[in-house]
Amino acid sequence: MWSQFIFQNLHFAIDLFASLAFFSIFWLYYDAWVERKTFKEGLKILGFLFLSISFLIHATIIESPALTITLFAGGLTDKISMILRNLGYLFLIVGLVTDPLIAKPKLAAVLLGNLALPFLISPIMATAAAWLYLRRATVGLEAHTKKVSLAFFIFAFYELSTIPSLFVNTLNVDLFRLVNPFGPFWLFSHLLLLLGAAILTQWAFSYLLKRINTQLFIIFTTTTLSIFLLTTISFTFLLLKNISDETLARLSTDVSVLSFALDSKKSEAQASAAILAQNPSISEALVASDKKILADAAENLLLTRKLSSVVILNETGQVLARGEERDRIGDSFSDNPLVKRGLIGETLSSIVTQDAALAPQVLVKSAVPIASDGKVLGLVVVTLSLDNNFLDGIKKITGLEVGIYGGETLSATTISDLRGVTRPIGIKNTNQKVTEAVTIKEGDFSGLITILNTPYFAVYHPLKDVNNEVVGMLLAGRPAASIYTAAGRSIELTFLVTVGLIIFSVFPSFWVSRYITNQLH
Repeated sequence: MWSQFIFQNLHFAIDLFASLAFFSIFWLYYDAWVERKTFKEGLKILGFLFLSISFLIHATIIESPALTITLFAGGLTDKISMILRNLGYLFLIVGLVTDPLIAKPKLAAVLLGNLALPFLISPIMATAAAWLYLRRATVGLEAHTKKVSLAFFIFAFYELSTIPSLFVNTLNVDLFRLVNPFGPFWLFSHLLLLLGAAILTQWAFSYLLKRINTQLFIIFTTTTLSIFLLTTISFTFLLLKNISDETLARLSTDVSVLSFALDSKKSEAQASAAILAQNPSISEALVASDKKILADAAENLLLTRKLSSVVILNETGQVLARGEERDRIGDSFSDNPLVKRGLIGETLSSIVTQDAALAPQVLVKSAVPIASDGKVLGLVVVTLSLDNNFLDGIKKITGLEVGIYGGETLSATTISDLRGVTRPIGIKNTNQKVTEAVTIKEGDFSGLITILNTPYFAVYHPLKDVNNEVVGMLLAGRPAASIYTAAGRSIELTFLVTVGLIIFSVFPSFWVSRYITNQLH
């Protein structure tokens, strides 16, 4: 998730740098136009200005899949940026074509006929601008424009590399990995944009810094842009960090509440066991070894209290009755730690695990002694299953995604696949940090984890048995996308405000540099 944040800010920084590069060329042409004020130079000025503004607007686009809420629906910002960029290329091409060096300006007319292919116009126009500058450098006498030609050829490849983004909604997984935001094509296109902008900036600054007025103006503008960029990135970083920290802090509280829910299950199981253990008729039936009465009582409690298991044991731990399987008796629980402590008079509950087909089952077991005149006659052991239904009830109340692990294998959860059909029961925790914090150190783990290729903010809490040994884990989490979506609009608004401030800062920079120059004269 943090990689998306880094790439989102990288996109913002590179687009601002590209905007500065085009603005530098704009100012270079404008500075020359002030002296001559020719029509063709005016077109070039408009071209570079529109290109600068288009990348400035494009910088505000939120590309992160997690930051899905935008202020402008339907990709309005992207459309405005594309229109301005194509207009910029068009004005630039017309300005170059109308230069006396080329007699027949047919190229511009050809390009205008291709407006039905909006995503192909930009690379075609960038190539046309590169070719025209190259022609001026080779056929004409303006050899210094070779770097500008090279930059525009790189911009043409940049425009081509953005075309695969049209397939971002594909259902083909392999294709999506190539064209999705922050994927290989995204990285390649931004590298090209950075390279082209760097060449253009180096060329422009070699001329702009030769006049004191322009030098001051560009220094003020570049410094202001750098300050705004640093401030914006710092703010978005702190915003996401605070949101992450607050989310994990809330989840730490939530997982404590969930552990109380498990305690209530223990109390529920213990109360159910006490119904039989404290019933005088059960004591009498136990003394008389009346297994039918014991079996009827166990079965009745199982059904009325909706328990997973009810077992009645004698003083040696031998099974006398089962509510779920009346005929399966005679086996012994004497080696069970919970039973051992119950038979010496303790009333207690514990989390236990037992093997099952797909994953270990996590259960709550309670043992309540059956006593008479201070002597333990037997034991009632009640079992409640911590299954999906139990967790679904918790999610309905809290809105959390929750899960229970038997050992390090997921036993029950509210998390499902993208279709909402299959739950990942049986998958094992592979995060070593979780294992070390919860299983080894017997403490909580909080952080960003991945389940079914989906990032979650999560807290893991150890589940311990009657011997205070970790037998499983309790998970409470929220999808990272749902958390970061709340930050999406704030980040986009920050980008928009920053761009607005950058635009307005140009005017005071110009007047201050002009004032200083006049004072020097």
